[in-house]
Amino acid sequence: MNFKTLISWGMIASLFMDDFIILRFVLPIDFYVYYLFFIVNISYFVIKNKTLKVLPKWFFISITVLIGATLAVSIGNGDYGFKVLKQIIGIVFTSVAYYTFLSLEDFNIKKVFRMYLIAAFLVAAYGLFEELLHIQDIHISANIRRSSFGLYRVYSIMGEPYFLAVVLIPAFYFLWTTLYKNGILNDFRKRAIFLFTVGVCYILTFSSAGFIGLALIFIFWLYNRKFFSLTNWKILLLPLIVIAFASLFSGVQENWKEFNIKATETFKVFTAKKFSKKDVSDLNSSTFALYSNYIVAKSSFNSNPIIGTGLGTHEANYLKRFELFFDKNFLKKYGAFNASDANSLFLRLMSETGLLGLGLFFTFLFKNFLRRRGFDDPELREFTLINQGIFIWFIVRLVRTGNYFGNGFFLFFFLYYFTAKIVKQKLKEKKLLKDAQINVK
Repeated sequence: MNFKTLISWGMIASLFMDDFIILRFVLPIDFYVYYLFFIVNISYFVIKNKTLKVLPKWFFISITVLIGATLAVSIGNGDYGFKVLKQIIGIVFTSVAYYTFLSLEDFNIKKVFRMYLIAAFLVAAYGLFEELLHIQDIHISANIRRSSFGLYRVYSIMGEPYFLAVVLIPAFYFLWTTLYKNGILNDFRKRAIFLFTVGVCYILTFSSAGFIGLALIFIFWLYNRKFFSLTNWKILLLPLIVIAFASLFSGVQENWKEFNIKATETFKVFTAKKFSKKDVSDLNSSTFALYSNYIVAKSSFNSNPIIGTGLGTHEANYLKRFELFFDKNFLKKYGAFNASDANSLFLRLMSETGLLGLGLFFTFLFKNFLRRRGFDDPELREFTLINQGIFIWFIVRLVRTGNYFGNGFFLFFFLYYFTAKIVKQKLKEKKLLKDAQINVK
């Protein structure tokens, strides 16, 4: 294994290393082990290519605008400080690391995604091994949490079951939808083993956000097979599928105590016309975290709708505005729970970047969303499925995670962009070739 290959596997491993931190609680930042991989990767790229052009122009312009807006508003409001600088450096550093990694791999998307699938399989396999040990009352990890079903929640090598579930979403979706198709993984037996291992591990995280991802995976599977098409007979089966899905959801909600509490209370708090302090005080910590961050983000957005308050300022917004809406005792009871990342990428963008950031993000998201484009072309289908899987990943992160660069955010970001670019370009070339052949005839 040569040096470049080692760097590549280190970059892939970084997706699963959210719990590997050097001198935790000693340094003023969480210095992740994979930052060392990033430094080596970027250095290797610059030395090999003799260039400092480490980001594409379209991304560089967008991020420069966001950083410029952040510096202007945070300095103007007196909010500029270490946390703002940390977010700016983190976003630039991680985006450069993952873009240069893809560049060193000649933007071979299928190769990179195959490496990710292998890593996902290994991490999931270790998680299942750990689960088997837990069942035998052998605990080799301090992360021990039982679910309502009597089984243990799987962490594998990661810090939270939630993070494990989310980072597995693109892999689980791809493996599920390509089980009977040769391609990135050519051997059917290997695909089946990968799917079983990743799928079971994903479910055993017992993550409510993972359950949302599972529902979206199933919906996209139906979508690709035209169950939602008005011109396809399969739509006649849709009512039966909806009934079956609703029954399954009801069964899960009834037997999964944690999910039932979170789902019921979250629905209640966001739909009630009035919600008293007493009602708020009875919320579970997860729902309160989402609700309180929503209230603060909404207030912050109303005050700064165009450019927000700047990257890295939501926690300060939370602490400043909390007592405007909640009893200060709630802060003692719950703490500033998930205030650093707003508990949601959408809420954090709304609070910190306003319409500017939301506009840039959703323009990117929907402009590069392939839907079914390329799905019917065997040469392009895998690119489309990678794109769809990452779209599901984006949706889950919009709902539940506000971290801008953890768990390989910018690797998936750039993979999403390049899958769309490849499919669109190939379809355009095929259309031109077809038109030329028609004109010749």
